[in-house]
Amino acid sequence: MEKFSDTYEIIGKLGEGSGGIVYKAIHKRLKKEVVVKQIKNQGMALKEKRKEVDILKNLNHSYLPQVLDFFEIGSNAYTVMSFIPGKSLKTLLQEGRYFQKKEVIRWAMQLCSALQYLHEQIPPIIHGDIKPANIMLTPKGDICLIDFNISFFMNSGTVLGYTDGYTSPEQYQRVRNIKEGIRENFVKIDERADLYSLGATLYHIITGEKLTENEGKPDRTLLNEKAGETFASVIERALEQDPRKRFQSAAEMLQALQMLPKKDRRYKMLLARQWAERVIGCACLAGCIALTGYGVYTIRLEKIDRYNELVEKQEQLIAEQEFDKEEEVYREAVRLRPSSLESYYQNACALYEQKAYEECIAFIDYDILQNEKIKQNAKRMADIYYLKADSQFQMEEYEDAVETYELLEKTGEGAEMYYKDYAITLAYAGYPESAEKILEEAMEQGNNEDALYYAKGEVEKFLEEPKQALTSFQKCIEITKDTDLKTRAYLMMSELYEKEDNREQEQKLLKEAEASLPLENQMMILERLAQVNIDLAENTGLGKYREEAIRNFQKIIENGWESYDTYNNLVILCQKQKNLDQAEKYLKTMEESYGEDYNVYKRYAFLEIDRQKLLKNDARNYKKFKEFYEQAMELYEDEEQKDMEMDLLEQLYAQAKKGGWL
Repeated sequence: MEKFSDTYEIIGKLGEGSGGIVYKAIHKRLKKEVVVKQIKNQGMALKEKRKEVDILKNLNHSYLPQVLDFFEIGSNAYTVMSFIPGKSLKTLLQEGRYFQKKEVIRWAMQLCSALQYLHEQIPPIIHGDIKPANIMLTPKGDICLIDFNISFFMNSGTVLGYTDGYTSPEQYQRVRNIKEGIRENFVKIDERADLYSLGATLYHIITGEKLTENEGKPDRTLLNEKAGETFASVIERALEQDPRKRFQSAAEMLQALQMLPKKDRRYKMLLARQWAERVIGCACLAGCIALTGYGVYTIRLEKIDRYNELVEKQEQLIAEQEFDKEEEVYREAVRLRPSSLESYYQNACALYEQKAYEECIAFIDYDILQNEKIKQNAKRMADIYYLKADSQFQMEEYEDAVETYELLEKTGEGAEMYYKDYAITLAYAGYPESAEKILEEAMEQGNNEDALYYAKGEVEKFLEEPKQALTSFQKCIEITKDTDLKTRAYLMMSELYEKEDNREQEQKLLKEAEASLPLENQMMILERLAQVNIDLAENTGLGKYREEAIRNFQKIIENGWESYDTYNNLVILCQKQKNLDQAEKYLKTMEESYGEDYNVYKRYAFLEIDRQKLLKNDARNYKKFKEFYEQAMELYEDEEQKDMEMDLLEQLYAQAKKGGWL
């Protein structure tokens, strides 16, 4: 109980039924809302069922909550699942909500998808208690099937409770046998029991009426009126008393739901009319059919070609950072082929490249993972999970990122490409042993040794083992042919030397990086090298380091990587090196490129002070200094942040005024 209270804080009770008591709680470390359900143990052996319990914790489906934990306290078992926002269908029914046929069919397909996933586990997982109270309607308009009957799962089909009006006939029979002490083995409960409960639930929400008797039969007239003949036939088949007459799998029921549009009455009438027309003009129509078939085939090829062009355009616009245009192209692509994954992936890449990490995660969750139209392929799904995981990492949601990497591993395609980032994330999430283990396993398998050494270095850096980290980064640099990875390894080593205040060694390392890396990889190296030289100049007072820093910044400008700070640093460095004319040239370029601000006039004022110091006292004139000072002060009034150099400028102005120089 102490372990429970250390991890979870109960907020309040959500409900109670035959299956147990349900509480809303907070996971203290993750700061996430969860649902804790107490289940009466009744002889369950948790230790003997550990494997099955772990299967539950590994479940992942868009329309199922995540099982986070499972444990025993005393005679009770507890499950912890992710909290699903929204209202249950039971609550909505009680509020008098009317459900449209179209939305009920959509939810039915989502439920079948979830059940298919559960039933295809090894061993199969039977939900055991499907009813409106256990189906949440989320704010996004999708459903989530909650409250697995885990007692059922762990006890090989033993029914520990049932809900009148939704439970299958065979479950009722099992309950009666248990109550009467009858030991019968032939009453089998399998996946088809869930399909009956689903049919009873659909009957209730579409008609507004519940099957109240244990073996209650649907009102066909009412059902046809509310659901239409084709949808009604699906529900009726799910509600067959004999399991052999029902759908034999959730996949079969899902297929029947997907075929509903083709079975619609109007469609049948259209087919009948078309058949009559074909009978009348058979010969003529035969030619038309051939032409139509060719036309359909041609149109399909044209659509595919156009779609591929749009995806290529997305890639191009992302490279050019034209993100608004990319989104327009993405929308056109998904309208053309809504089931194709590639355009969705490119749009996720666009959000990731913009560092819109939160939006990227939401897009992947709702537009890809919960989109039943999309045809997924394992390799691309691994890439999509990586985008989500690294977005979570960038937002410092390390636990969530680890969970996403676990899903990535399950795709089985290209997961080894991401071991490096996975290991780093594990370390940041507080699992250094797991991080080291995954790196060791990856190295034994011969996966990307250079990337694994880099990841090992990052893990060791995070664990504050600088010597080991430096060794790992150095090995990465020595063996890698990936210039981007090599650049990152150099930068990591630079940070380690900076933390140790070993600036001479850091300078030596960065010079080596500048000499060995191609030009396109040198920008960040040059920026760090310039800063190291500035710091060394301040620490030693030696002008040679400033000259090196000036050369670093000049190379940055030559390659078009300059910024406002580049020129600002050059002005200061040249001024300290007594090269006032060059400082003024850089200052004028800075003003022309970025416009005037208080800092520009502050720099002009300091330059003017130094110019006047070079003259004899009787030749000095501080008129320009006064003008620059006043312009700087006027613009500085609008600044919110304090600037220590402006305090110094005020002191110089006060001294000049006191000395009569103004």
